[in-house]
Amino acid sequence: MATQNLQIPQISPQDLKQMLEILDKMPNPPALMVYGAPGIGKTSILSDFAKKKNYDLRVKHLSRMDATDWSGIPKQNEGQMFTEFMPISIFKPLEKGKNKIIIFFDELNTAMPQVLNAALDVILEKKGEGYGAILPEDTIILAAGNLGEEDGTYVETLSSAVKTRMIQVRMKQETQQWLEWAKSKNINKTIIDFIEKNNSQYLVDLKGFQDNLDQVATPRGWERISNYMDAIFNNDFNMYVDKILAFKNMVIGTIGKKVGEIFLNYYFEKQSNQQTTYIQWQKDIATAKQFYSKEVASMTLDKFINLTCLINTGLLKDFPSAKQEANTYAQFMSEEIDKLKKAQLTSLATYNISALEQYLSANGYEELKEKLRKGK
Repeated sequence: MATQNLQIPQISPQDLKQMLEILDKMPNPPALMVYGAPGIGKTSILSDFAKKKNYDLRVKHLSRMDATDWSGIPKQNEGQMFTEFMPISIFKPLEKGKNKIIIFFDELNTAMPQVLNAALDVILEKKGEGYGAILPEDTIILAAGNLGEEDGTYVETLSSAVKTRMIQVRMKQETQQWLEWAKSKNINKTIIDFIEKNNSQYLVDLKGFQDNLDQVATPRGWERISNYMDAIFNNDFNMYVDKILAFKNMVIGTIGKKVGEIFLNYYFEKQSNQQTTYIQWQKDIATAKQFYSKEVASMTLDKFINLTCLINTGLLKDFPSAKQEANTYAQFMSEEIDKLKKAQLTSLATYNISALEQYLSANGYEELKEKLRKGK
């Protein structure tokens, strides 16, 4: 297993975003090689950048390819005495409506030597084998590589001739930036609290990579666990599902036994502490939801405020059914809010309902959020 002795700048995810902006201003930008452990957000950053700029993002996972994947399809025109090859899809013309091409070669230094050589032609010359296999000069090319022994991978060492023609950086995971991102993406609050409480040591389990564990914790894994929690605990199923067992298996299968069991202990201890409060909250919500069955304009101010604040509290405390209740509230209020008296909405402005506002923004209810915040 090769070791990467990386004496290159260490950058944060925010630094990478800034570098992409700079490369975007260049008429013929050099390739950018980003080293880092798997799952720390390289692909997500590039995808968000391409989406924001309306660019045509083309991704190749090089460790999954062999040399024949680069040869393209042979063609022979009538009367032609030799064979030409149609280039592979990364060389196709710019997609209609898109502004620029971005190429992302993932796992560059774990690719087979023949695949690596073919990719390097593209990285260094922006061209490949076959008729028409040429990219526009302003194409942005990003390559990602693993760390070798540090993340438990075998890597091919790039030659000096190649490295000196690229920008090389190592991306480190900045916990505070990830936490800010997680909050903006509505990642489950229990996960955010767990990472904050443990001072980030479980966000990326580099020791697990080094020990070659079957599965390890990464930011990508935590995002998936948040999605599992939403799917498992905020839905009913037509068949019997042991939600707790399924949750345990999916957590350990995503971030590994070592970190997974620590997180599960934290999660269930927190759930136990919240249980009494949650039961009372459910009773209060059941009473407050009578609001939905009455004529909205005739409802008293305290009933409207009470229901809204209860929904906010449930989201803030991450109660299991809080998102379901928030969705019911959002659907109902989207239709009925204009029937409320202005005094009811004006009074709401004195209350902190930030958790509800965040939920509404993240789920397509921006107009409702603004009406609740400012009044009609």
